[in-house]
Amino acid sequence: MKFTRTIIALPLLVISVPGWGGGVDSYALRNQHPFLHIYGLPPLQGAVLAERGSTDYGFTFTVVNNAEVKDTDTESIRLDGETYFADFRLRRRVHERLELGVDIPFVRHSNGVLDDAIFDWHDLWSMSNSKRNGPGNVLNYSYLNNGSVEQEISSSSSGIGDVQLSAAVPLSADGGDSSGHVTMRFSVKVPTGDSADLHGSGAVDAALGLYAQDSGTLLGKDFAYLGFAGVLALGDGDILTEQQRSAVPFGGVAATWHATEQFGITGQLQAQGAYIDSDLDELGGSSIQLAVGGIYRLPRHGVSLRFALVEDVISDATPDFAVHLAVHVSGSR
Repeated sequence: MKFTRTIIALPLLVISVPGWGGGVDSYALRNQHPFLHIYGLPPLQGAVLAERGSTDYGFTFTVVNNAEVKDTDTESIRLDGETYFADFRLRRRVHERLELGVDIPFVRHSNGVLDDAIFDWHDLWSMSNSKRNGPGNVLNYSYLNNGSVEQEISSSSSGIGDVQLSAAVPLSADGGDSSGHVTMRFSVKVPTGDSADLHGSGAVDAALGLYAQDSGTLLGKDFAYLGFAGVLALGDGDILTEQQRSAVPFGGVAATWHATEQFGITGQLQAQGAYIDSDLDELGGSSIQLAVGGIYRLPRHGVSLRFALVEDVISDATPDFAVHLAVHVSGSR
């Protein structure tokens, strides 16, 4: 309950602080854990809608490297491999008070190529490599409960994931000297992905969230910040059906410091409650993941390029390491 109350309070931190200035250039990230990305958690997005009569769209590419092994008396999990996510995202303002959107993901589970590079990176900074002492660049996503194999993926696969449809309604918008925005976002995830290959869950999920953002200045530069919180309702899917929870709270904060007109630095924290009833923190834990990176806005055409490194902060129910790349185009007709 304490974790849930903390998530619910996050937008209030932003709503209560007045300010002005630029926007939040966030990263469209979700929890991309091999067993949890299949659920309908919406990607992080801001409170500002697309311009009236225009379309925002983007392409994101995320490489996720997993290295987790854990056993208890009754459960065992092994997450060793890489997963690649390529997503097409579109948002269009169809009415003054309504934005519609669609997210179409493509998923590939693979042996991967980054194990040695991540091992060397951790070694350089004297970080633990205890999870990476086994064979490198192999694929083994497996979960056993009471000696029974509940889920196992050991062969590479590619395919479309579960598509998300979304709608957003502004609850308040900037006026006068205020730059504050508060928006309600709703999304539905439909089971278009193959659950046998861990590309989807086999169920319809729905999410409802409150997003609030504002801006001010930091060191003489525009500084924008965002808080959001919501709940994800899970349908009866094909993956770990008996252990799956029915509702998951989510929330977080994000901020962008606009160092120049074209370059910004963004950091964001995303938290989720537990999806699965399990004593393994790697599967049943609440989690927080951190993303930090840069945004470069091209001088024309409303195009921005985005790069971020993603790490788990608490719990191992998020990927061990991820690299996120994105191209975002706003205001096109």
